[in-house]
Amino acid sequence: MKKWLVLSFLFLWILGIAGCTTTTSTPNLTEAPTLIIISDGTKTLQSGDPVMFSRTITFTGQGPANAVIQIRQGETIIGTTTTDDAGSFTWSWDSGTTEETFVFNFTAKVPDREESTPTSFTIVVDGTGPYLVSALAKADPPFESAPTITVSFNEAIVVNDMNLFTLVPGGFWTVSISGASVFTLTTIHLADDQKTVTLSGNWMSDQLIAGDLLEVIFHPASPLVVADKAGNPCTSPTFVAVPVSS
Repeated sequence: MKKWLVLSFLFLWILGIAGCTTTTSTPNLTEAPTLIIISDGTKTLQSGDPVMFSRTITFTGQGPANAVIQIRQGETIIGTTTTDDAGSFTWSWDSGTTEETFVFNFTAKVPDREESTPTSFTIVVDGTGPYLVSALAKADPPFESAPTITVSFNEAIVVNDMNLFTLVPGGFWTVSISGASVFTLTTIHLADDQKTVTLSGNWMSDQLIAGDLLEVIFHPASPLVVADKAGNPCTSPTFVAVPVSS
């Protein structure tokens, strides 16, 4: 009987210690907001997309009902809005005229709870249209292969009609030569990177001679439309010169 009483007291003592053990609870955070649609007025944006200068960017999101939404860049609060009874909110921002990458952090806060973790979104402001920046041409003996000239834009381009872009003769691409080289534009190919264009000549009649100077001119005009991913139109005309290398 005494043994049973001792075991009972020991059991109750262990339970008492367990009941006094301090536990760490998770922070009482507000639910983080969700960004649903971000638009520049012409298209829906994904995080990291470029936009043109002076565009009104509208952020539409969802969070807890009647919460305060704060928008930060770094540690600086640049805007505040609130959700309605259904948790919806909108906030607008002007892209301005500075080429820069902007990271927005959205947080939510309701009474008696801590501010939520941030929801981030990145926008690249781009106000410069695409233009040709470089070219490469190598000497090519006659009757071996078609001579090629490779030109590159400063950024990826978006073409409204690839048939027009690659049309020969189309009047949009021309190659001028200083020297004895012969180059007859035969095919035009835009690479998968959307920046590099290969101009090919005729393998039977053409020849590039080392030291000669080539000038490639691109002159997009209606109905051909070439722009960058932000929507800035291509500089027209744009040209680049390159000496033929050996």
